[in-house]
Amino acid sequence: MRPADPKDLQAQEAAAWRGFVQTLAAHLAAQWPAMPERLGERYDAFVDLAVQQAEKRGLGHAASVARFVNLWFVWGPAYHDKPGFEWAQGILAAPREREWLTVHQLVQRSLVELQRLPDTRIDAAALTAADARVLDTFGPLGRQGAMLEPVPIPLPRAACDLEAAELRLLDEGWHQEYRLIAGDEWQRQAVPLPVAVRIDASRPAPKLLGLLSHQQGQGPQARLQARLRAHAVCSGDLHPAVDFAGSHGLWLWAGHETRAISWAVATLEQPEPAAGPGTAIGEETSPDIHRLSFEVCGLRNEGEPLGSLQMPVWAWPAAQWWIEVQRKPAEAQTLLPGQRDWQRGASRCRVERDGTPQDSAPLRQQFEEGLDSAVAAGLRELAQAWQQVPGLASPGLDATLGLLVGKAAVSWGWRTGALDARALMRVLGLLDMDACLADLVLSGEFEVAGTRTKLRLRCAGKAPLRQRVQREAALPPLFDAMLPVLARFRLRFEIEIEPLASDTGSLLQVAGAVLGSLVGEAGLRPRTSGGSGWEWFAGLRIEPLSVPLRVIDPLLGQTRFVQPLLPALTLVDWSVR
Repeated sequence: MRPADPKDLQAQEAAAWRGFVQTLAAHLAAQWPAMPERLGERYDAFVDLAVQQAEKRGLGHAASVARFVNLWFVWGPAYHDKPGFEWAQGILAAPREREWLTVHQLVQRSLVELQRLPDTRIDAAALTAADARVLDTFGPLGRQGAMLEPVPIPLPRAACDLEAAELRLLDEGWHQEYRLIAGDEWQRQAVPLPVAVRIDASRPAPKLLGLLSHQQGQGPQARLQARLRAHAVCSGDLHPAVDFAGSHGLWLWAGHETRAISWAVATLEQPEPAAGPGTAIGEETSPDIHRLSFEVCGLRNEGEPLGSLQMPVWAWPAAQWWIEVQRKPAEAQTLLPGQRDWQRGASRCRVERDGTPQDSAPLRQQFEEGLDSAVAAGLRELAQAWQQVPGLASPGLDATLGLLVGKAAVSWGWRTGALDARALMRVLGLLDMDACLADLVLSGEFEVAGTRTKLRLRCAGKAPLRQRVQREAALPPLFDAMLPVLARFRLRFEIEIEPLASDTGSLLQVAGAVLGSLVGEAGLRPRTSGGSGWEWFAGLRIEPLSVPLRVIDPLLGQTRFVQPLLPALTLVDWSVR
């Protein structure tokens, strides 16, 4: 079947509209016979002018135009532009998209004026009956330019609107947060419910409702209550209507039961980080998004209607996490001479969610099997590199080395400050750690340029990571609050030499500071393994290590040179995975 020609459709629509105007003229002539008798041949022009005035004021629905023209028969031609009808001018100034409200209020105000004015030619009862017949006849028709399209729903006739609505949470104190109350002592404390949201003529509906809830089987769910006060109702069985749609399906309430209703709001099931509970700090998990709607006809006899309302409801996971990490560095150990296994320190971890202990083994293993094993491997690589230094005999390595040692406790979870706002990721933490604690002593007997010397390189120091993290409001942004939770460090090497007797009588001296340092960083950074949140990490490197030396020969005098000692080495590159 060939599609219709657009020009043919336009011609058909234009003919349908002309047919409507002709039918309207005939209908109103039968309804108000005095008017065509008085106007005679000018009657059709009178109706055409009234229709044009309706179109000029943005009325496009056949029923809207018919009701507008009907009022010309009551008040006379162009009554709305005449003195004494300022009320009509105000109503017609409403936005064009509210045309049905406009004509409804024109009719309702006309009824009031007819009752108020004495000796009117037409009484209010006659207008009520005439308007009803107009609605019966032309209500099922469409709009200008779309007269051939079916009308989906009947147009409302009676005032039906909301006066006010109130939304609040009915949770009974189950939501709690971990808080620092004194020193480093933590305690769970109840969070007060947000203030109720009220909607009326002076307070518009919020752009969204934000709340916290638990996923099924992990704790209480938020309970949202809606209370509606109707301004007028078209039918007590139909309006107001409330529907709540989301992953649960669709729930509906209507009529008197909408005065006060409440229901549970669920959130999405949240997968744990692949590395285990408590390993992703401040992970911004996804909310479950629902739709809450209040339905009314949106008609008032006067004034601006509140109308139907719709707002998204975002339910974030309510889970509040807390971890505590205590790490003791390994004791000082000798790795050379003779390769030895590095004896690691001890780690103790605790993980809680909403006061309930979680499996802390994965977090502990991340530090012990992950970080401490990486430190051990790095020290083995350092020992091998030191053994391979040309001219070095009897190499020795004594080491104390710990990364992210000390104590840290961090809590995080979503927080809602107001019911009509998005949740924010709250993070509170106290770190009393050392990003790096090092005392490395590299020793041996060194032969160069005819000299024999005992050499001792030492790198000793620590990089403190003592930080209080507090993000409990929209500012600062989470990234800005978390970014300082790391320490970057550079620990220098010092050298000592002790000459040994040689056949040449030459003497080796240090001619300047050691070039190269032990450098690194450790703390928290945005996760690199996918997903949001922050991860523990540590990096440790040795820059190319060399030292300026001077040889004093009894015959040849002084010679200066820079002696390489160690190449660039990456000792540790670790993060929670």
